[in-house]
Amino acid sequence: MLQIGTSHPAVRQALALQRNQAVDDQRALTVIEGLWPHQSVAAAGLTVDTFLYCPEAMRGPEAEQLATQIAEGAAGSYEISTRTLQRLSDRDRPDGLVSILELPSHTPDSLDLGERALVLVADGIEQPGNLGTLLRTLDACGADALLLTDARTKPTNTRVFRASHGTVLTVPIVTFAERAAARAWLAANGFQIYLADTEAAVRYTDVDFAPRTALVLGNERYGIGPDWYAESAQRVQIPMLGVADSLNVSISAAVLLYCARAQLSGWTPTSTG
Repeated sequence: MLQIGTSHPAVRQALALQRNQAVDDQRALTVIEGLWPHQSVAAAGLTVDTFLYCPEAMRGPEAEQLATQIAEGAAGSYEISTRTLQRLSDRDRPDGLVSILELPSHTPDSLDLGERALVLVADGIEQPGNLGTLLRTLDACGADALLLTDARTKPTNTRVFRASHGTVLTVPIVTFAERAAARAWLAANGFQIYLADTEAAVRYTDVDFAPRTALVLGNERYGIGPDWYAESAQRVQIPMLGVADSLNVSISAAVLLYCARAQLSGWTPTSTG
């Protein structure tokens, strides 16, 4: 395998993607590092675009076997030195696996929706950690998709992959350029829209969620954009019983998503006596 250094285009591209800088490529590319992210890629049946491998940093036969598998499927595979790996890694003990990966692409028409469907709309989310946690929660409760409007952080941000624990690879993500387009698509596909709000809203436990439910959560500082407040949308609140006036957006999403999932799936509470 050819060894390359920091001046090679593949390494320079990886560094640019890690810094969220623009690259000359229209694909949704991100960078992953380490054993478990590469295991997530393999489990999802995906191949990487560029694989960068440092033999000196490898630890154990499992990593070596996975490296061989990834290298065989990658469009480009290169060996790198420990010095180059240190430039690419922000970990104390990197294990020698770095890849440039194209995230799966989805469109509204490609979503496979049943008679009962649950989607989350993330409107203006800024923090990549929150976006990744939303994806992990969507995966956990078996939701159908994440819709992004007024996107201020991209799924390609490397922190999204980490926070999502790899579920950015498996949860369908659809980005809408305009809120109006997202609202129109939801209406055309029979979704009832619920806005997570703290004012003039119904307590979430008192809501009768529709068979096709779309939950909308807003920006960490400013909330949901005004374009979402149409007459057909219902406001839903999580009661705040302490001194804080709101929950973190990802925690709010978990509460609402599981409540909606419980209704859509017909879960019933059990008694322990």
